[in-house]
Amino acid sequence: MAPFKAIAVDMDGTFLDDQKNYDKELFAYLLTKMNEQGIHFIVASGNQYERLRLDFVEHYQDLAFVAENGAYLIDRTQAVLTQALDLDVIKRVVTFKQAYPELHLAACGVKAAYIPHDEETDFVEGMKYYCPKHELIESLEKLPVDAYLKLTAGMRAEDTKPLLAALQAEFGQVLKITSSGFGSIDLMKKGVNKAQGLDLMLKRWNLGHDDLIAFGDGGNDIEMLTHAKYGYAMENGDPKVKAIADYIAPANNEAGVLQVLKGYLE
Repeated sequence: MAPFKAIAVDMDGTFLDDQKNYDKELFAYLLTKMNEQGIHFIVASGNQYERLRLDFVEHYQDLAFVAENGAYLIDRTQAVLTQALDLDVIKRVVTFKQAYPELHLAACGVKAAYIPHDEETDFVEGMKYYCPKHELIESLEKLPVDAYLKLTAGMRAEDTKPLLAALQAEFGQVLKITSSGFGSIDLMKKGVNKAQGLDLMLKRWNLGHDDLIAFGDGGNDIEMLTHAKYGYAMENGDPKVKAIADYIAPANNEAGVLQVLKGYLE
């Protein structure tokens, strides 16, 4: 028997290879082993739930999701919790953006992600991929009625650090601000992160931190990895993430997560 009852995996750079694929046959085999041992599989990602559902289109009914970096929780297709941003704070961020033309911004709601149609092309196309449910809108100043889970900011890789610092200085008291990698920053309700979402999901199943194994590679995985009894950073991960992890898993392009899980589950 595996020494854990719940598995949490980040997606990009962790569970998925660089071509956004994974070994579906091996995963299906291991999911059977998980079910036999009463183990929950949790997809913990900054991505939209619809993107994650499509990534696991054959199995999503049997999985749990900590989506949008913890702002939207789903257990076997049932929405468990929505942690929405205050609309006044969203307006403040939209106003802040006007002084930073290098900052691209979209608003991610439960119904869809809303992307200004005149944003930079690469940012728009990236948002369309990560948010299959999306709408192109005139402006973020006139958002449709929705529960807004996070704001996603895009920028050039070299602008990530200074823009992260500027956002932290302006909004760090009211928002959780995190970067999943160079060129991307997410802004959520204060207190929201993957670890907090996982904690709520574990409590739902009468489980705790000691029952959790987690895998990640980026800055938005740090709380999750330190939260879990068995925290695995990917070999290809950020050095800061590898420094805090209990263990190192083989790289994402080597199916590192599935390799480690196979060793535990067989």
